[in-house]
Parts: sequence; structure tokens; C-alpha cells
Amino acid sequence: MSTAGSTVAEVFGRRAEPGRALAGAAGVIAAASHAMAGRFHRGGRLLAFGAAAADARHVAVEFVHPAVAGKRPLPAVSLTGDAATVTGIRAGQGPDDVFAHQIRCLGGPDDIAFGISPDGHCGGVPHGLRTARDRGMLTVALAGGDGGALTDAADHLVTVPSTDPRVVKEVHVTAYHLLWELVHVFLEQPDVLDREVVA
Repeated sequence: MSTAGSTVAEVFGRRAEPGRALAGAAGVIAAASHAMAGRFHRGGRLLAFGAAAADARHVAVEFVHPAVAGKRPLPAVSLTGDAATVTGIRAGQGPDDVFAHQIRCLGGPDDIAFGISPDGHCGGVPHGLRTARDRGMLTVALAGGDGGALTDAADHLVTVPSTDPRVVKEVHVTAYHLLWELVHVFLEQPDVLDREVVA
């Protein structure tokens, strides 16, 4: 049986290595989640952005309005959601500054910059992450391929070893749901966070 020239085995096969790679990134995901929980515990916010605008918005809504009953809402916003701001900055300062400009205006040292790039080469994402790092923010990123320009731009980087944007997106969705869930696991065990912090 084939679909659009591919066999069922080929379609599933394209997802095997990226899926195993996500399992192999368990340590990175756990460390990122712990660091994110620490920032939320101190009153920080998550600023999500990227070339995958729908994913950035999905990340923000997961934190603000958890789908799982009883989970604590956490402050998060998507920097891709305001078309007037995005197009205004793009027209005035260029595409590479769209997220960095917003981070300079909105981000503080207790906050989290969460960047998403399907191939790691979206100019605005690494620039946004580096700007966030300069402000003392925690930087977390999801990328495809070999990570591209994000490899030295994020404190915690999860890469999906695939050039197929559909596969990268599928694995990114799983990755940010894992991050969300583990952040809540850590927040429910405050003794694993900074002792001097008061929730």
C-alpha cells in the first residue's frame, strides 16, 4: 500500500530515528524543565516565539490554560500572536529583530525565552535567544536538523534529527508537552527548587 509515492513502512520509518532521538534527549528535557520551573517559581514568565508561529501560540496556551484539570496556570505569552506588532517591527527594523525587540521591551531576568525553529536557521529566533540571554533570561529552544544557528544560542536545546518539516513539527509537539508536564512535576515538589525562593 502506498500513499503519494511512499509506502506505509517509509512513512513510519522517517519518524523512527527522530523519535529515538527525543528519548535520547531525556536529560536535556529534564534539565530544561527544572530550570523553567525555577523561573516560574520566582515569578517569571515564558515568552514563546519562532518561525512556527502556531507552535509558539500552542506553547503559550498550554501554560496559561492547562488542558489537564487541576494544573496551575502559569504566565506565558506568544510573541508571534500580535500581527500589528510583528509586522510593524518587521517593516521598521527587519525580520531578524522581530522577537529580539519584543524581548527587550517585555523580558526580565526571571523570565524564559522559548524559541522554536523547524530547521534552526530562522534568523529572528537565534537573535531573540541571544538578546534574551544578554538580559539574564533562561533560553530554551526546539530545532530541527542539526540545530543550525541555535546550537550556541540556547541554554537548553532539543534538536530533531530530520529535514522533513512534518516530522520535526510532530516531535516538537511531543517535546513541548513533555516540558510542560515536567515543569508541573517540579513545581509540585518545591523542595527540588531553590530553597531561598518563596512561591
